[in-house]
Amino acid sequence: MLTTELGKIILVTGANRGIGFSIIQGLASHPDTVKATFLLGCRDASKGKDAIGQLHRLGVKSDIKELVLDVSSDISIAAAVESVQSQYGHLDVLINNAGYAAIPSSSDTSDWRDTYSKVFDTNVTSVAVTAQKFLPLLRQAKNGGKVIQISSARGSITRSASGQLPPTVSIPYVISKSALNILTIEMSRDPANANVEFSLASPGHCKTAFNGFRGSRDPLEGANVVVELVRAPRGKYRNAGFWETMGDSLELVEVPW
Repeated sequence: MLTTELGKIILVTGANRGIGFSIIQGLASHPDTVKATFLLGCRDASKGKDAIGQLHRLGVKSDIKELVLDVSSDISIAAAVESVQSQYGHLDVLINNAGYAAIPSSSDTSDWRDTYSKVFDTNVTSVAVTAQKFLPLLRQAKNGGKVIQISSARGSITRSASGQLPPTVSIPYVISKSALNILTIEMSRDPANANVEFSLASPGHCKTAFNGFRGSRDPLEGANVVVELVRAPRGKYRNAGFWETMGDSLELVEVPW
């Protein structure tokens, strides 16, 4: 088992590109977390290695290792948990970033069912299973573990109902993020997770392949909310709170439910 006195063990799912990639870049560039060991979760080991090479070319000096993890596969999740267990014996931070958005491509009922099912499986069920399987390792963290779920301001019922947000392109995605929010609240209420802090993070509408690079925000700017939640001392932010940042600030603002 590897020693980890120099820093925390931080796992980011879906981290070979987009927000996940920028989360690792942002954390690895911050003096409070630069000494962490980062586990770059992705479905394809070669893509993970490519992403690590790209991060190093961007000047990242932190220790980054690829971890094959397909959150929609129970076998893959189990193998990833076993890998982290055998190498480190614990996990300090789990950042559930892997996500999926889609709209039905036709008016066919089966297409609608398939689309909703796939979005929910990735954004809700797979997050629940991944967190549940890693929680025993998070409970072993020296100072208590953290689970940070990548949500979206689109999951705010208040903002949608009040008209603060325009109508969505992907209804399945929006309601899956609302479901993720309540999932996180309920997980935080489990007495078995008393030493694990849960948070929801909204990175904003970032320019990534996820949305065809149509976002209005740089992914590194969007990653700031996660950087702050990881580096903040335990108890600074309300457990199971829903957070975002404005501009390039690290100051967190609570998103209404």
